[in-house]
Amino acid sequence: MEPLRSLGRRAFKPVYILYYKLLFGRRFPFSERLAARVHAWEMATGRGDAPVAKDVWEEQYRRGHWELMRGLDEAARYSVIAGYLHHLKPGGSVLDVGSGEGLLRDPLISYGYARYHGIDLSEAAIVQAAPRRDERTTFAAADAETYVPPGRFDAVVFNECVYYFNDPVGSVRRYEPYLEEGGCFVVSTFRSRRADVIARRLAEVYPLLEETAITNRKGTWVVRIFRP
Repeated sequence: MEPLRSLGRRAFKPVYILYYKLLFGRRFPFSERLAARVHAWEMATGRGDAPVAKDVWEEQYRRGHWELMRGLDEAARYSVIAGYLHHLKPGGSVLDVGSGEGLLRDPLISYGYARYHGIDLSEAAIVQAAPRRDERTTFAAADAETYVPPGRFDAVVFNECVYYFNDPVGSVRRYEPYLEEGGCFVVSTFRSRRADVIARRLAEVYPLLEETAITNRKGTWVVRIFRP
């Protein structure tokens, strides 16, 4: 039975490639059914860039799976994001969507910020963020695709999270009302077929101000700045 499953997964891969090359984010007959089939294939093959249930995130954080984000090989990406935020909005306010335990807040300290608010689907992650709370730094456990932020911010950061949304472009767009005038979206993604096509779809909606690629032994991240 397992060889048959494996064969079926390999047979579906060309459909997966075609879907992300031409069809992702488009409306056409049976588009929802195809998207569901692609997602099922991603889950069956262990893709790390597709939506998963909340209980999966909770278990991963409890087991320490995401401690890898504290590693030296992640530091450059956080530094680039913090540098962009300081350059664009010195001392500004930041909404960090998919914040995890709030690691982005650490490089922002040296620059200074008016307010930092991090949200994450995992309650375990927000518990781990508790030591970073202060009068300017807050966190909330929430689903980014339905969350209503507490006010407006100079920048909204989507740091390695847009490919976990069921509707990536729509979920980013719903944060437009929570940007201050002249504010921006900072979107960081680890390169993959799904991540790259999401970035292309966002560039169809918003002007791309700048982008920077960070490459090391893990792979390549791209940090992009969009301004609605």
